[in-house]
Amino acid sequence: MAQDISPPRKNRKESSDPVSSKEPPKTGLITGRDMREEIKTKKEASLLFDKMDPSISGRGVEPVYRDKKTGERISKDDYLKSKQKVEEKPKEKKLEWGKGLAQKREVETRLEELELEKDKPFARTRDDPELDKMLMERVRWGDPMAHLVKKKHSESVLADLGDSEKMKESGFIIPQDIPSHSWIKRGLDAAPNRYGIRPGRHWDGVDRSNGYEKQLVKRVNEKQATEREAYLWSVSDM
Repeated sequence: MAQDISPPRKNRKESSDPVSSKEPPKTGLITGRDMREEIKTKKEASLLFDKMDPSISGRGVEPVYRDKKTGERISKDDYLKSKQKVEEKPKEKKLEWGKGLAQKREVETRLEELELEKDKPFARTRDDPELDKMLMERVRWGDPMAHLVKKKHSESVLADLGDSEKMKESGFIIPQDIPSHSWIKRGLDAAPNRYGIRPGRHWDGVDRSNGYEKQLVKRVNEKQATEREAYLWSVSDM
């Protein structure tokens, strides 16, 4: 039998590591004696740590500063400079169209109306021309001829809202005027679509799709007509 010349092995239960040999805290029913021993042990460990050499414990060591991008070690002054640059970063430009152009126009119109109301008399009579004009232009519910009445003053497009240069800087490059070839200026109805979108300053009404919308509307109409015809046929003998 060959002789075992390997070095002597340590028993797994034997360990020189003070961390692993540390007794776990007691749980359950604890007596006053156990508490005093635990407090004494903690005090001794704290005193031992205070007497330990700073090179081992790491006490009083300067923190290591590193660049966030490269990970290289930098000095404290360079770290403070980079932090100051981040804090002094200019704020993003407030978008001219962030809240919506229509909402901005509405707010401006209300402010103008309030300024005009300041100079008006407190009481209004029946002969007030502005009151008479407002009542004439009001659309009343149930009026059968309301759909034939056209406003004398059409709503202007939103071309004068905000500075155009600032809007371009903020990323708003959509033209606000109606194209000359738009369906609105032709006075004709645009091709129907499933979303009911009407042509405007952002869409001229020209169908540039592959014909899917047209086929979809056609299928829906055919289905409704077939269902209507089937219903009339089913109740024809009643």
